[in-house]
Order: sequence, then C-alpha cells, then structure tokens
Amino acid sequence: MLKYLLNYSWAILWGILMLVLMSMPSSDLPSTSYFEGFDKMAHCGFFFVFTVLLLFGATIQSKRRVSKIRTIILTAIIAIFVAFLSEAIQYYLSLGRQADWWDIFADGVGIGMALFAYLLLYQNRASY
Repeated sequence: MLKYLLNYSWAILWGILMLVLMSMPSSDLPSTSYFEGFDKMAHCGFFFVFTVLLLFGATIQSKRRVSKIRTIILTAIIAIFVAFLSEAIQYYLSLGRQADWWDIFADGVGIGMALFAYLLLYQNRASY
C-alpha cells in the first residue's frame, strides 16, 4: 500500500494543492484578471498537470507494462471525479467562490489534452 501511494505521491500532492486553492475565498487569491478567460486557462492547466501526474504514477506502478485503454479509463474517471469535487467544494463549502459549468468544461479540456498526449506518445516497454 505504501509503495502504491509513493508511486502516485506527486498526483496526490498536486490534487490536494488544487483543491485547497480552488476552495479558498477569491479575495484571498491574487488577482486573476490578466485577460478574460484566464481562470478557465488555469483550470485547464491544473487538470492537465494533474492528469499527467496520474498517468505517470500508473506507468511507474505497472513498471511500464501498463494497458493503455485501462489506464486511460481509470485516469479519466479519477480526474473527472476530482473536477466535479472541486466545483462541489466551491458551491457548498467555499465563501466568495461560485461553481461554474464552464470550469468543469475547462477541467475536461485539460484532462482530454493529457489523455490524448498519453495515447499518442506512450509506448510500452514490450513494443521496443
């Protein structure tokens, strides 16, 4: 169990950081009005990195003998769950923050970009 957690440690730390930042009141965060849509780009980027770290953990866990389809499905389910969880935290628990369907869409775009890159670029050790 400890080895499993260590393989996914970067994804776990990044996920905790994301949830903490997304649950903080917006008045406690620096201004994000650099340009319109910056918030959506940040959501996309956060979830892209989170999904890449999940895929990295799955690759290490399987010693590079991972099934692409199984990994993509499990990673997508976990990342989408975290995306909905972050919006639920903003809606129910956070003061000064609002849940937004477009945030979930931006999260999904980041997740999809990471999964697509994995699908194109990852090769099993057995294929060498």
